[in-house]
Amino acid sequence: MALPFGRVLALAAGRQVHDGRLPVDSIDTPARPRLIATHGQASLTEARPISRQFHRRRSLMLRFAAIACIVTSMPSFAASEPVTLAHQLPPQALTEPTHPAPPQRIVSMNLCVDAILVELVDHSRIAGLSHYSRDPLRSTIAPIARQLPITYETAEEVVALQPDLVLASRHSAIATRNALGRVGIRFELLDVPSSIQGSIEQLRHIAKLVGAEERGEAMVERIEHAMTRARPMKTDQLVTGAVYQPGGLSAGAATVTGELMQIAGIENIAARYGIDSYRPLSLEMLISDPPELLLVGDTSASALLRSEKMVRHRALQALQGHMTQTVLPSRLIYCDGPVMIETLAVLVAAREQALAARAEGAKEKAR
Repeated sequence: MALPFGRVLALAAGRQVHDGRLPVDSIDTPARPRLIATHGQASLTEARPISRQFHRRRSLMLRFAAIACIVTSMPSFAASEPVTLAHQLPPQALTEPTHPAPPQRIVSMNLCVDAILVELVDHSRIAGLSHYSRDPLRSTIAPIARQLPITYETAEEVVALQPDLVLASRHSAIATRNALGRVGIRFELLDVPSSIQGSIEQLRHIAKLVGAEERGEAMVERIEHAMTRARPMKTDQLVTGAVYQPGGLSAGAATVTGELMQIAGIENIAARYGIDSYRPLSLEMLISDPPELLLVGDTSASALLRSEKMVRHRALQALQGHMTQTVLPSRLIYCDGPVMIETLAVLVAAREQALAARAEGAKEKAR
């Protein structure tokens, strides 16, 4: 309980206190003459002059009173556990830094982060994935995602999962991100990598966030090993190629897919037409100077959309004998991270198919 201010002043001055009150004649302040006269104890002539000593005493008393009020207003620690002094702690407690526990309820709101997360942590720690992760045309982890909770990125869904970490991207719903910030849920905003190196750096960053650095490094090693194996042994094993996804979407050289094509020994002709990012490649340009290899996107069985029908255009079918066409699944275009391992395997197989067609064509000419 806080002490009355009069008692604090009395204790500070070493005076006796009666009923929590300080006697008037014990107060050595400029107000004493007035107080004495009021009580009829003396005349104003008994007032003491104000001196430097008085100012020092008053300053010390007020400081003591302020500190005492703060201390006595604090909750009592008598019932709590006694504070252990530093010299009583075990030596290792003084030298070993404490690390926060890794998050145990993680929500991902991004398709590409989903693919990383399911390999970095035990699935019991995943409170939710994005709903895109169950789409077999977009996701490389659709079978796994069907066994895990998903969200449609609404704030109500995410908050109800009570996560201790949310992994979002700049494509995630802004309203949901703002709501998470207002309710105090921790979330990490991730960029979309535009290069292989950027993807590896992001992978390591996510691994650190979820407390899985060892698994993250193991994943990086698998990616680097896949890149080493994908490189052609000889320069004459290079082929020209292009990506042609639904809608005519192509991958330029300054993309992760473009970098993977170069590693796999596929010269990307999109550079001829000034395509450096993900942009459409016109059908007219493609058939006017066709590459040896065309990496077409997979489509749904019905292929009702005009954009899907473009990859089956009759003009492309007419080039079957002059250009090898193989499927590069769309789900390998959307994301990188561990997905790059599967992408490289498809690209290497496509390169070998184009080289075999080149050798067969040479034999036909020789006959």
